[in-house]
Amino acid sequence: MFTLTPLEILYVVLAFCVLWFTAAVFWFLWQLARILKNVNDTLSEAREQIHKIEKALTGIREKFDRASSLVGLGANTAVKAVEYALEKKKEMMEKRMEQDMKEPPSRKPAFKKKK
Repeated sequence: MFTLTPLEILYVVLAFCVLWFTAAVFWFLWQLARILKNVNDTLSEAREQIHKIEKALTGIREKFDRASSLVGLGANTAVKAVEYALEKKKEMMEKRMEQDMKEPPSRKPAFKKKK
C-alpha cells in the first residue's frame, strides 16, 4: 500500500495552493488588461469626438470671420455711399443758395386753384 507522510500531504496541498494562486493572479491580470483596454478605447473615441468638435468650431469660426469681413466691407461701402450722398446734397444746397441769392423768388402762387 501507498502511504503519504504528513510532509508529502503538505507538499500536495501547497502545490494546489500555488496552482490556485497562480490562476487567481492570471485572472486578476486578465481583468486589469481588459479594463485598461476599455479605458484606452474610450479615450480614443473621446479624442476623435473632440477632434470633430474642434474641426466644426474652426469651420464656424472661419465662416464667422468671412462673414464679419464682408459685413465690415459692406459697412464701409455704406458709410462711403452715405458720405457721398451727403456731400452731393450739400453741394446741391449750396448751388440752390447761390441761385436764390442771384434771382429773386418768383411771385407765382405755391398752389393753383382748381376750377
